[in-house]
Amino acid sequence: MQFIKTTDWDEGTAALTERLRTELGHHKRVLWLLCGGSNITASVQVMEKLDDEATKNLAIFLTDERFGEVGHADSNSKQLYDAGFKPKQAVFVPMLAPDLSLQQTQERYAQAMKRAVDHADVIIAQFGIGSDGHIAGILPHSTAVTADGWLAGYEASPYTRITLTFEALRHISVAFAMAFGNEKRQALEQLRDENLTLDDEPSQILKELPEAYIFNDQIGEKA
Repeated sequence: MQFIKTTDWDEGTAALTERLRTELGHHKRVLWLLCGGSNITASVQVMEKLDDEATKNLAIFLTDERFGEVGHADSNSKQLYDAGFKPKQAVFVPMLAPDLSLQQTQERYAQAMKRAVDHADVIIAQFGIGSDGHIAGILPHSTAVTADGWLAGYEASPYTRITLTFEALRHISVAFAMAFGNEKRQALEQLRDENLTLDDEPSQILKELPEAYIFNDQIGEKA
């Protein structure tokens, strides 16, 4: 796990773009996991820079979503598309589908994720890190922390959340986390300097991955 202190999003966006280009350029089957929130603009920029032909070997899934009708205003998929995200020739699989319950939505996406992971040569994840240390849709001390299987659904006001679980996240090959703002400093310092439980700080999962890069404007590597 490496902390990279930078003034803005450009360095992290460029690094993620280059890694995707490299893996796709080697004709690997790439699974790219996207989050929502402040990372949406970065995802749009990265996608714009990928060669159209190379995206034939790219599958795109979400790390988390807000449950509801397809296209509801708070949906990560809706916000991605509204921001101008265009998958090109990639396969983009949204979490939400028409007329499915929360449980059915979880089961459908878990099955799709397992197939995608089995098919992929490399799994690249893009994350944010919350000021409370959450990652994907896994909030501290939530039921998602201890959930079995690949998907968890639970109430966390103001949303009903669906998220990949730690079991699913442990399949990631390389993670690029981007977390900017003074309010993130404590969570980032705890991630760098302390070995907290996943219950206390879910973003500690990044320490278990083969590669993880945290681009931020608060802290660098520990001296």
